[in-house]
Amino acid sequence: MQESESDTVQEINSNLYNSISELIKNLKSEEYDGVKAKINQAMINMITDATSILLKLRLEKAILENSNQSVLLNEEKYILDSKKEMLERRETILSGILSGKPHSLDVQ
Repeated sequence: MQESESDTVQEINSNLYNSISELIKNLKSEEYDGVKAKINQAMINMITDATSILLKLRLEKAILENSNQSVLLNEEKYILDSKKEMLERRETILSGILSGKPHSLDVQ
C-alpha cells in the first residue's frame, strides 16, 4: 500500500469505502459450508482489518500534519470535523472555567 510508504495522505479512489462496504456485504451474504465458509470469513476479516488500519493511518496523518485536505475522502472529513468541533467545545468550556465565567449547559 502506498499509504503506508508515505508521510503524507495519498490520493485514493473517492468511492473506496463504499466499494469495500459493498464487497463485505456481498461476502457476508454468501453461504458456504466447511472450508469455504472459513475462507470466506478469513477474507472478511482481512478486508476489515486492512480497512481499519488504512482509515486510522490516514486520520493520524491528517491530524499530525497540515495535510492536503482535498485528498481526504468524505468519510474521513466527517470524522475529522467532529474532532475539530469537540476541540472547539473543550476550549470554550475550559476558557470559561479558567476565566471565572460560569457556563450553563442544557445537555440532555
